[in-house]
Formats: sequence, structure tokens, C-alpha cells
Amino acid sequence: MRVTRRQTLTLIARMAAVKRGMQTPPEILDYFRAKDLAPRFSWLDVWGEEHAHAFTVAGVTETRVLSDFRAAIDKALANGTGFEAFKSDIQSRLKPHGWWGPRQVADPEGKWKTKTVDFTRPGRLETTFWANVRSARAAGQWNRIQRTKASRPYLLYVRSTAERKRPEHLAVAGTIKPADDSWWSYWFPPNGWGCKCSVQQLDGEDRDRYLAQEGYSEDAPDLGAKTYVNRRTGEVTTIPRGIDPGWQTNPGLARARTLVSQLTGSLAEAGPERAAATIRKLWRGNWPKAVAKMDERVHLPVAASARVVDELDAKVDIVTVMNDVMVKKAGKHAAVDIESFALVQQIIDAGEWTEDREPAVRNILAVIGGVHWVLAIRRSSNGYIQVRTLFKVDARRHGEIRRREARYKAEGSE
Repeated sequence: MRVTRRQTLTLIARMAAVKRGMQTPPEILDYFRAKDLAPRFSWLDVWGEEHAHAFTVAGVTETRVLSDFRAAIDKALANGTGFEAFKSDIQSRLKPHGWWGPRQVADPEGKWKTKTVDFTRPGRLETTFWANVRSARAAGQWNRIQRTKASRPYLLYVRSTAERKRPEHLAVAGTIKPADDSWWSYWFPPNGWGCKCSVQQLDGEDRDRYLAQEGYSEDAPDLGAKTYVNRRTGEVTTIPRGIDPGWQTNPGLARARTLVSQLTGSLAEAGPERAAATIRKLWRGNWPKAVAKMDERVHLPVAASARVVDELDAKVDIVTVMNDVMVKKAGKHAAVDIESFALVQQIIDAGEWTEDREPAVRNILAVIGGVHWVLAIRRSSNGYIQVRTLFKVDARRHGEIRRREARYKAEGSE
């Protein structure tokens, strides 16, 4: 059968489209698809780290319309297509809803006057598209950096490719810092509307080579900070000068941390009994294993007890364990695995609490199913309770810990 030129070109185009789709790193799509729809009147309604888990388009208060926006951006991310393809797609989606052109939108909260929303205006749609795409790409890049930082542990801030460059961004361009440095929690680009700055991951040799050249430094310039008051919520935020309000977070770093911290906050409000029941359900599933594999450091809720507030003067009754602590302890103690931490609630409830030389620490001894356990919890400097360690012992070790406690008390009474 003879293949025509048109058929050949069509096949090439399809192959190119498939190739573009395969080139999109899965971390980017995972980040974007994990967001919940958040219909909002203003961009100020979703603030800072909230963007890590909430998808919003300023002025879109209808869920069905917002769902169309997410689907169109998802398609562009998956296929590796740009703004023009997205524009054509979203236009076909918005027209049936009457959202292609000027539309009057009322503030659901009644705070502000009704406003005109028009996605046909120059720049309006493009800003929405690139803000979401660049944030998703940044989150995906951060995820890959965390996986490869053992061999390439440094990041270089690379100047923007935009025609108009912010002076502050030019000032920090050339800064080289370890990937784990807290500086990147603020300055990991994009750092504003339309920001096209980027980072380059370096190994030790790359770092030394750059630092030997003019214009590169381990010390970022101190540009100062500014205070910004969110006009919608009243929230006051201190932001490094040069970063646009609302862009002061690292999207990749914020994603897991924000989701887990929100869960912990909700559990604290529920009360220890209801929180403990919810935590038990969480630990029956695969979620703890998934969190343990996360590259970001997060605090996973593992128990709820009013006693931790009384004993250790804690802020909340939730006990958490850091995911890297779980992995470390599971690797150190052959008889302990990730699932072992599901026993923390039972150990706290039924165990024998003993004091430690450190006032902020409690060692809890328990026998569960004939197995002797030692759990150590501590109050952090900000008043929250964290698991310090968990391991199996024999009856003799329990006795040693009891005698040690008696010795501490005797020393304290002298």
C-alpha cells in the first residue's frame, strides 16, 4: 500500500506529540494533579504555601469553569505544548459557559464590589497559564534535585531570560548554596509574576569552577525584607525584598510539608480521641510508607494524647514523627520497620512513662504481644511533641531504664 506525503507528515506529527508527552517529567504532573480545586474571587484568597495544594484562577468562582482551566493546563503540561495551544483549548472550553469575554463576577464573601473578569484581555490568560506551568515545573525540578543531591549537592541561581530583569534577581544571580540551605525555601524560582529565573544543579567540581570566576559567590547579598499585608485576609507576611508577594515559597518544598501540617492542625482541633481514631485509620493504609519516601522532611502524625500536654507542657496533643527519623530507625534496628510506628499510639496509651535526664524527654516502656518496646518522645523548642526513637529490647533493658530514672530523680533531689 502506497503511503501518501500527508499520511507521512501526520504520522511524524503524532510521533512528535507522543515524544513531547513522554518528555514531561512525572513529578510535574504529580504536583499539578494533586491540587484541589479552590474557586476564589481574588488571587489573594489563596496565599503563599496554599498554592502547593490548591488550584485557583483569580475571579473564577464556578467549580465547573475552574475544572476546565485545570484540564486545559494539565493537557498542556502533559503534551509539552505552549501558551497558544492552551489558549485555543481553553477558549473552546469557556465559550459554552459564557466565560469567553467580559463577565461580571460577584464576591462570594461580600468583601469587595462585583468586578469584570475577561480572559480575552491581553496578558490576563497568559499570566494564568505561565504562573501555573512554571510553579509545577519548579516543584518537579525540586523533587529531582532532592533525589540527586548526594552526587550534585549544590544549586546555582541563574539569571532570568526575560527581556526586563528585576534588579534584585540580577543581584542574587550567581549565588551558589547547598541544595538543603534554607535560602532556597524563599529564593527557589520563580520568584514573581513572569519571573524566568532558574537554578542549575552542580557537583563539587562545578561549584569550585564557578566560584573561581567573577560574579559567583556562596554569599547571597542581603537585600532586606518588606512587610506585606494581605488585603483580603489581613495576614501579615515578611517577604525578602525582590520577591513578589505570594511567591515567597518554594512550591516543591511547600507541597508535602503544607499538606501534612494541615492534617496535623485538623487533628489537633478534633480532640485526642477523634484524632487517635483518624490516625489509626491512616496507619492501616499505604500513606505512611509513601510519606517515608518523600524527599522533603515532614512531620507525620502518629498518636494523640492529652497526657503529652500535661507531662511536657506541649502546645497540642498530637505526637508526630519525622519521615527521615522513621527511615533511619528502620534501617538501624533490624526488628523495626515503618509499620512499627503504628504502635506508638498503643505504647503511649498503655505504656509506663519514665523521666529522662532531659526535662523535655519522656521514655515510655510497653510490652505488646510479648515484645518489649522503648519509645522516646521529646518536646521541641517550639512546643510540639516528636518521636525521638523507637526500638525493641528485652525485659532487662526495661529494668535498666527504670533504675536510671530513679538515679536521675535522686540526683535532682540532692
